[in-house]
Amino acid sequence: YLWRKRQRFGGLAFRLSACLTLLLYLSCTLVGAKLLGQPLENRYSQQQPDAAQVIVVLGGGSVGSVPDGAERGGLMSAGAARLLTAARLAKQHSLPVLISGGQVFSDGASEALVAERILLQLGLPQEQIIVETQARTTKENAAYSAALCRERGYKNVLLLTSALHMPRSMQFFERYLGEQGIKVVAYPCDYTLNPQGKFNPRWLVPQLQAFDITCMALHEYVGMAGAFLQR
Repeated sequence: YLWRKRQRFGGLAFRLSACLTLLLYLSCTLVGAKLLGQPLENRYSQQQPDAAQVIVVLGGGSVGSVPDGAERGGLMSAGAARLLTAARLAKQHSLPVLISGGQVFSDGASEALVAERILLQLGLPQEQIIVETQARTTKENAAYSAALCRERGYKNVLLLTSALHMPRSMQFFERYLGEQGIKVVAYPCDYTLNPQGKFNPRWLVPQLQAFDITCMALHEYVGMAGAFLQR
């Protein structure tokens, strides 16, 4: 539109349209995705769960009514990756798992209940699983998890979520749990970018995966700004 109206707007239209085109191109490449996503994924490293009393794993999206064996409802890729990591840690360190995530959309499914079913099928005993089915946002994840940790007397929490999502999650969990004297340590997983990757021409080729990472990173930055302003 700006290019077609360049006679009306003059050089400003050309410069603006060129900038917008460049930004769109960069957002679709691994160069742009790394510029935005890498600082988020590198903010926290995986901490040893030795002192942890519970693993809090955040939901990452669910799909309602889809077949899952004899059951209905499944987890999206981020939620499944988080849950798999939580199951491994729970078995290795004999820790309870608190799954936080409710039904976000009317046609969806309760993430915590779907995740509970999967953990049971993976062999984790019922007494090792705690479900929180009300949270629909990261802020609510922290608030409702804090209440459950207080009730059960947990003072050390291992927070498990996707690496891109971890900085924003820590903002809320340190706020809500820290106020109660509960220590929170991070265990990021579900990484999308290779921190040791060396540049190659493929990084400059527009691709859907890179654009997806860029969008998720922008979502996190906006969410972090909103969390800061809510203080």
